[in-house]
Amino acid sequence: MSNLNNKKGWLVNDCLTCIPDTRTFWHDLLDWFPNLEDQCGGYTDYSVLASKIESNPSRPDYIIRNASYFRRLNIDVPTFCLIQDTMISSMQTEVINSSTCAVFASKEGYNLYKDRINPKNVRVIEQSSDFDFFKPTAEKHPDVLPNSIIFIGDSSIKKKGFHRVLKLIESMTDFNFCLVMKDDTSINSIPPHSRNRVRIFNRVDRNTVRLLINSSICAICTSGNEEGHFAGIEIGACNIPMVARPMGCYLDRKEDKTWGLIADDKDFPKTIRYVANNRDLFSPRKYYSKEYTLERCREKWTDLLNEFVF
Repeated sequence: MSNLNNKKGWLVNDCLTCIPDTRTFWHDLLDWFPNLEDQCGGYTDYSVLASKIESNPSRPDYIIRNASYFRRLNIDVPTFCLIQDTMISSMQTEVINSSTCAVFASKEGYNLYKDRINPKNVRVIEQSSDFDFFKPTAEKHPDVLPNSIIFIGDSSIKKKGFHRVLKLIESMTDFNFCLVMKDDTSINSIPPHSRNRVRIFNRVDRNTVRLLINSSICAICTSGNEEGHFAGIEIGACNIPMVARPMGCYLDRKEDKTWGLIADDKDFPKTIRYVANNRDLFSPRKYYSKEYTLERCREKWTDLLNEFVF
């Protein structure tokens, strides 16, 4: 780490977080590497981000950047691109192929790309969570209904599969739902006859997220794909089991069912019922504490930067 402390890095994305008072993986990187400088400027639109970064007359020793939504940077230093969003994009492909190393959050995520990219180097580094903060607590949120299933995401169809959430709400009338939304989704998006079983929390801070997780009995991931599913690790750290679709990072985890279960759309309701009624069979916090802690993630990123920056 001492060598890295002598090297100046740039962290490049549009912003660190889109929700005030919340932390993302970008914050963790800034904490771990003191000379890594935030180049987001609060918020910079993707359409002008690359040009803004290139116009800076100084140059860093290395760059860590989002692999998606903005073009390659014409700056000749070791560059590490983080693939957080799975997509078919010529711009993203060029960023991946031109980077010193492409970092995926899951083996399955890389498998989706390997036949259409030609990167110089690839590493898989799982996402992580703060296990000292996200943990089981006796305190509950007063507005969460008993017997609630929690969903953390937004109302997008392709990315987060919100249409599947709505279908579950309508069909699983013996359960309540806690929707933690990163957008402005309102109760009006819920069918009128189901609204009494749903509570929606928009753009809440991490303290509230922890309370909401601990007030629920089971979680769901209905996404089309998830590279690492940051929220899923926070949920697991609170020892709440998950039911996830067979995709992305959850296919990496399919052999060890202590975190929860995988189910296709047809079997989702009965799998939720099984997990919710047999929570004692699952130990997600123990599972995730092996490879998904901040400490373990920091070790892997430190090794990566030491390998290529020096």
